[in-house]
Amino acid sequence: MFGWGRGLVSPRRLQLAFVLASAIVLVAASIAVALYDESQYRLQTTEAANVQARVLADTVTAALVSGDHEALQNYANALRANSGVDAVGIFDDQGRRVASFTRSHIADRLSQVKTPATAPGQVIVFASVAQGGVKRGTVYLRDRTEPLARRLSRYIAPGFLVMMASLMFAVMSLDARALRLANRDLEAQIEEREKVEAALRQSQKMEAIGRLTGGIAHDFNNMLGIVMGNLDLLLRRFSDGDPKLVRLAEHAMEGAKRAAALTQRLLAFSRLQPLRPTDADIAKTVTDMTHLLRRTLGETVAVETVSAGGLWRAHIDLPQLETAIVNLAINSRDAMPNGGKLTIETGNAYLDRAYAEADEDVKPGQYVMVAITDTGVGIPANVLGQVFEPFFTTKPTGMGTGLGLSQVQGFIKQSGGHIRIYSEVGVGTTVKLYLPRSQTDLDRPVAGALRSEAPGRRDLTVLVVEDEIGVREFAVEALGELGYDVISADGAKAALEQLGAHPEVALMLTDVVMPETNGRVLAEEARRRWPKLRVVFMTGYTRNAIVHNGVVDAGAHLVSKPFSVAQLGAELAAALAEPVPS
Repeated sequence: MFGWGRGLVSPRRLQLAFVLASAIVLVAASIAVALYDESQYRLQTTEAANVQARVLADTVTAALVSGDHEALQNYANALRANSGVDAVGIFDDQGRRVASFTRSHIADRLSQVKTPATAPGQVIVFASVAQGGVKRGTVYLRDRTEPLARRLSRYIAPGFLVMMASLMFAVMSLDARALRLANRDLEAQIEEREKVEAALRQSQKMEAIGRLTGGIAHDFNNMLGIVMGNLDLLLRRFSDGDPKLVRLAEHAMEGAKRAAALTQRLLAFSRLQPLRPTDADIAKTVTDMTHLLRRTLGETVAVETVSAGGLWRAHIDLPQLETAIVNLAINSRDAMPNGGKLTIETGNAYLDRAYAEADEDVKPGQYVMVAITDTGVGIPANVLGQVFEPFFTTKPTGMGTGLGLSQVQGFIKQSGGHIRIYSEVGVGTTVKLYLPRSQTDLDRPVAGALRSEAPGRRDLTVLVVEDEIGVREFAVEALGELGYDVISADGAKAALEQLGAHPEVALMLTDVVMPETNGRVLAEEARRRWPKLRVVFMTGYTRNAIVHNGVVDAGAHLVSKPFSVAQLGAELAAALAEPVPS
């Protein structure tokens, strides 16, 4: 309104004006300092010459009075040699030169010597020689000052450095905001680097545990397979035998199952378990699990399910998801010793790029969310960051292995999903599972936890290929129990010979990891020779030829060691139910 804005100067112009003014002040200050230093230099040089002249005058008094010209000349030479002055002259009381030393001519009479006013670049001093208060002569000293150019360079260089340093300080002061922003960016980069390094350390730890787990899983699962398999056959064949023996066998089977579950948890945590993801209706799955959860958690825990409308289908290994939900529900029950409420909620979720950047393992996109919330004691903030660590538990000794949450995290991460936990002491805990959304819109039936066991068929022959004799003998016995005709081989070479000698073989059950040739190569060669042959793989370790990125190859049938007779029968029945390969 009053036009004040016309007189305003931009901050950039103010900054430039300040820098220019600072430069002018600094130049003027440098010149003043140089002039002061020059005056001090001439004063000090003149004072030094005066002292030398007075000393010489006191020294030559006796020689001058006695007229000893040789002694006077020696004094002059000595002063010149020791002090480096330009010229020395000694004159008597009549003004006549009686001794001298100089690079250039000195006049014969004192009256002809140049005065300081007529000697630029020089310092000229006089000192009287006296005895008893009577003047006996005069000492003349002349010294040259440093060249002007040298003196100026000595003054200019420090002044220039001071000026440049001051200007830099002024500019840096004016650019303090830019410096703060740069520091902030640097701190953000350091923080990001620390996150990346922490993720790398976690990845390396996972890799180390994965290698350790995988290294023992194959042999350990083979041994468990022998134990559990033979116990299973014993219980099937002698279920109506001595109750005491049956009970002992059941106890042994229970212990073996717990050992197998521990191995499975290690594989899940290490993200090495074989997964069979399918398109699944998560809302229906949670609803179907409600009765099981109520029976498992007991009467003191109320179970409620909430499902959002229009829920997407998830692409997930459904039996493993059911196991994960049960594990989380049991953790919630343990956190509610006096009872409480467990709520399982499902809904659609979208994780944007900003959210994904906060976690290296998260990919932005659409997910199906399953949230398990309890009203338990909650988890302290200083413990919350450790809950996914393997073998970490806050439960008393003997009440847990510390692998429950780490198993769930391993399964979710291996499936391409995400897990996040929220907790408040005295309020409760929520664990959110973000499952990858299915990329198809087909209404496929929800996969079940187990296939039903097919009845035995005496008209079918199965070839068992296994290098471990105990596992091979159990598989032969189990298949015979299921009603199949069975032949066996201890390796790939023997298997091909058996297939050539027994063209009636309809299915080959083969181990994957074998000393000579792995099961995948054997299967490819066998199918090349006998195209109608069906193949079921068995393995105790997932890093092999038929499991990639934790997912079983499409079309491959796999039974994981250790397995029961029922599980083996179900997998063989599924393979035989498929159309005959053309």
